[in-house]
Amino acid sequence: MGRGTKHRLTLWLALVLALSGCATVRQALGVASPGDPSVAIKPAETRWLLIKNPRFGDVPSEPEYIWVEEDKIPFTFTGLINKNALIAPPEIVAKYGPPPGGGKISSRQGVPTQTSAPSPEPPRTVSTAPAPARAAPPAAGARDGAAAVPEMPRRGMVVYVDTTRIVIDLIAADGVRPGTVVSLRRDKIPLVHPVTGEVLGELDEEIGIARVTEVRERFSVANLETVASGAQIQIKDRVVAK
Repeated sequence: MGRGTKHRLTLWLALVLALSGCATVRQALGVASPGDPSVAIKPAETRWLLIKNPRFGDVPSEPEYIWVEEDKIPFTFTGLINKNALIAPPEIVAKYGPPPGGGKISSRQGVPTQTSAPSPEPPRTVSTAPAPARAAPPAAGARDGAAAVPEMPRRGMVVYVDTTRIVIDLIAADGVRPGTVVSLRRDKIPLVHPVTGEVLGELDEEIGIARVTEVRERFSVANLETVASGAQIQIKDRVVAK
């Protein structure tokens, strides 16, 4: 007897038992009992189960597992003995993908309920354009919208003259430290603009060099190192830190 003939006989025997009043067979086939007053309410949304295909092996084109609605599981003797024996394990579900039409998987499947196939994440693009160069911070002391102006050396004045040392009015706030070399200068020729008549300043000359040895709160002491030939350091001579 062929396998197809055995399958038809099995179905015929099950129907006979169901019609004869076997409650177990009726429940397995989903046939409602005439005397059961309860009414089974189907969910509004279809739930799917991935089960072992009963026709796998008999028909070469049939897959090993198929998606079916959870209330339409085909009758087999294996399912009659154990309803969950036909249900595919979670690892098989992962291989077969989502149900047809992106429906939800029944909770009997043992996997998280899915509403639709996960959409692939769009590939991220990496910009190869060079990053914009950062603007250099403005120079110290420069005003907004104005170019940085180089700081001029602080100018002071000789306030006391001794034989080999002098006292000047430059202090630490003026950038003077022990060891700072200062130029001693004297104004000689006034400079006047020939067109505008504006006084531009005076052309001075260096008459000596001194080195700071002591810095106090309101003055500094410096030792004379060189003095120009024929010159003599005087009070009010200009002092410029080098």
